[in-house]
Amino acid sequence: MAVVSDTGMRSLDEPAVMHSLRGMTYMEIEVFGPREDLHSGLWGGPTHNPALALVEILGKLYNPDNTIAVPGFYDDVVPLTEAERAMIAKTDLSEEQFKQATGVPAIWGDKNYTIRERISARPTLDINGLWGGWAGPGPKTIVPAKAGCKISSRLVANQDPNKIYELIKDYVASITPPTVSVEVRLLTTGMPALMPFDLPVMQAAARAYASGWGAEPVFTRGGGSIPIVSDIADIMGIPVVLMGYGLESDGLHSPNEHWGLELYKRGIATAIAYMEELAALPR
Repeated sequence: MAVVSDTGMRSLDEPAVMHSLRGMTYMEIEVFGPREDLHSGLWGGPTHNPALALVEILGKLYNPDNTIAVPGFYDDVVPLTEAERAMIAKTDLSEEQFKQATGVPAIWGDKNYTIRERISARPTLDINGLWGGWAGPGPKTIVPAKAGCKISSRLVANQDPNKIYELIKDYVASITPPTVSVEVRLLTTGMPALMPFDLPVMQAAARAYASGWGAEPVFTRGGGSIPIVSDIADIMGIPVVLMGYGLESDGLHSPNEHWGLELYKRGIATAIAYMEELAALPR
């Protein structure tokens, strides 16, 4: 078996063993209009602004109920069982906790799922960046020749990244106004991973946390993507145990990403305890 420790937990006293990670489809969309930037006073009006067309396209990616509007997007999603939902509920966040952690004024998303389910067990479609037109100091009254964005989709079990790319590409083509042209380019992909949490090596991990960390862990799903996990499981045919030693509040990918020494110490003790638990398993 393999151990990956690039995961985390909600609080110091609530360690977590993850049995699922989301996959990834990352792409960019670029909308083209005139062959070059145009003077908005001379040519604005009859020219469909590519930046506006891009916004119109992006505005149709979601339904009014905040579900993803791409046809077929949810077809292969493995439904959550009641047992899984009960397990995820053990690590759920309240609206107040979520607002405090992120700084947002209110939560958003599919109301049929809890906050934790939305960020770990359901697929997403996010706009990661936008460009187009003049963004420097002072005015420059143009109709830009093109505008674009980067989009990522976090995927859950049984969703194929390349299939999702094709679905999004076809949908974007179908909603693009005839007054502009569009290109959708695939940048990178990663497969989701879902592993049974009743495997002996998983249960051994739970005992290791209880011994080395000093608290009973919960089994949960991770919202992030570590594509190599699926590759290890599929190519090598071995289970991968996700035993993280960080906190969700450590500011991952942020300017002040950090990791406390107490986490480091408990992580060492838990890793040692896990080696002992593995050694005791029947061969």
